[in-house]
Amino acid sequence: MLSPPLSRRSLIRRSLLLLAGAVVMPRARASRIDKLAFKISAGMAPEALAEFVQQSGLQVLFDFDAIRNVSTHEVTGQLNPAEALSRMFEGSGLTFEFINERTITVRPRPVLAVPVVQPDPPT
Repeated sequence: MLSPPLSRRSLIRRSLLLLAGAVVMPRARASRIDKLAFKISAGMAPEALAEFVQQSGLQVLFDFDAIRNVSTHEVTGQLNPAEALSRMFEGSGLTFEFINERTITVRPRPVLAVPVVQPDPPT
């Protein structure tokens, strides 16, 4: 027995539900990633981040010129991505931020200006 043809509105609604499912499913899987096996060599930040991307499957955004001369630490072991990046960037002057469940931005840590107080001249 054939079902009646779907209305245009019904087709659009079903398409949107399928699209929403396609977007939500990868996010649900990403949120369940607790620990991954990392083996990233110490070196220059762009190369270390390329290894991180290959091993984590996450996207990383950064300004190449801003980080190209920054050295990073070796990262090995079962870690979640935030732990891996924290170890990699320790003492390097770099920081990172998750902008969604699959994308991370990396940038130099802002330099905090410390005011210099000049003593009053002797009178």
